Amino acid sequence: MNVLILTDLSEVARNAGSYAVQFLGDIPVNFYMLNIREFNPEASLEEEKKELALRKLHQRMDELQEISQNKDHKFFALYSESDLLTATRKYADEKNVDLIVMGAAHKGHSPFTIIGNHTYEVIKKIRYNILAVAEHCQYKPLKKMIFPIAYSTSLNKDVFAIFNKPQIAEGAALTVVEVGDPAKGVDVEAGREIFSQIKNRKVKVIPFKDKNIFSDDNLQKIQDRFDMIVMMGKNLGLCDSFLHTKRGIYSKVSNSLPILVLH
Repeated sequence: MNVLILTDLSEVARNAGSYAVQFLGDIPVNFYMLNIREFNPEASLEEEKKELALRKLHQRMDELQEISQNKDHKFFALYSESDLLTATRKYADEKNVDLIVMGAAHKGHSPFTIIGNHTYEVIKKIRYNILAVAEHCQYKPLKKMIFPIAYSTSLNKDVFAIFNKPQIAEGAALTVVEVGDPAKGVDVEAGREIFSQIKNRKVKVIPFKDKNIFSDDNLQKIQDRFDMIVMMGKNLGLCDSFLHTKRGIYSKVSNSLPILVLH
């Protein structure tokens, strides 16, 4: 498996890398740690700043190697002076990654999104599976995952391929919450059949007619009862209702769970 960890060398990014190594602790993984710093030709001491960033990047790699208990975990440093989206897309393509990992800053750090502007931008514009790890989220073996889904688009079983990989949250129960009424022409039964084909875990499907699944009360229940939120990137309206609209900005409940967005 190939994983791209985006790091700005902050504590949020450090926590995300640590979570990823433990989450994928039982399988062989190539971890590519990418630090992006946009080049400024007008700035002084650019070369010194680059060398400092590379030293810190290798220090972070050493930390993750100490956390990992898997001899089949390999770590590689990447550095770019392109913009965030260009660099992420380039290395995701080049390294044929299965997953991108980012830190998700507390909503207090951003006026627009519950997970941080940069993480939101990558989720919206990079078509790879993305794991956004909440700022204060500590890894624990996953027992329950919640997957809100709106049948506004047809489902493709390939989207859920990561759940069929051995030893990735193996055995964790998946609660699929069908939000609102399906759009015309969408075959709900076909979607449910795809969920039934997910291996190595118990899948429960629950209809939920209220479109406002991310009310303060519901979000608190999700925090209390589940270990991970799973979303489908193609569900743009549903993603926005959680990540970047009224509930994302003004919810009294901070998200403390990792969010896995499938593309």
